[in-house]
Amino acid sequence: MTYSIKWLPTNVTFARRFDVYLDYPFFEHQIHWFSVFNSFMMVIFLTGLVSMILMRTLRNDYAKYAREDDDLETLERDVSEESGWKLVHGDVFRPPRGLVLLSAVVGTGAQLALLVLLVILLAIVGTLYVGYVEK
Repeated sequence: MTYSIKWLPTNVTFARRFDVYLDYPFFEHQIHWFSVFNSFMMVIFLTGLVSMILMRTLRNDYAKYAREDDDLETLERDVSEESGWKLVHGDVFRPPRGLVLLSAVVGTGAQLALLVLLVILLAIVGTLYVGYVEK
């Protein structure tokens, strides 16, 4: 199976080549109600699923912590049986090492400077599309 190609030159300039795609009818707004309704129902379903899982998981924990037992030994045994996120829930409030340096670097916008340098480097190497290919 073969094919052939025939090049037909046009009078369209390089700068005007996308004008045919930028016409209003091409980007005409029409609402796809079925897709909107389908997405909405999926969000409702997934929200319900996540809430059911969380309610089921946290119901036992809430009952354990809410009971009025003065028995310290029972409470210590229950706490020692905890695992997963319950063991590390307090780590969120602990500051990281080098907090002052992290604050200074983020506050001065060093990540933006690094991004600009990376884009300039990629432009020099030639991996960025500049919009015009030389012949």
